[in-house]
Amino acid sequence: MKILIPVAALLTAVGLAACERPASTSTTIVKEPAAPPTTIVQTPAPQTPAPTVTVEAPKPAEPPTTTETTTRSKTTVDTPMGTATKRETTTTTTK
Repeated sequence: MKILIPVAALLTAVGLAACERPASTSTTIVKEPAAPPTTIVQTPAPQTPAPTVTVEAPKPAEPPTTTETTTRSKTTVDTPMGTATKRETTTTTTK
């Protein structure tokens, strides 16, 4: 039994070392055919007159009508632990 454990450890180490190295290596070189030369021909665009654009003057902006309403409330409640106060402010803005 004393010999079995070191032998098993040795065989495991040898097995792992063999897994890291490939049995054989090969290299494949693939040469792709060269693309044929291409010629690009550009022709000038036909001359067309520029379109006519009319810009109207901006109208003066009317001042916005704004209404703002603010509501404040305070609620006080007596509890066994003391007094609890709730303050609430609501602001509503209408354009």
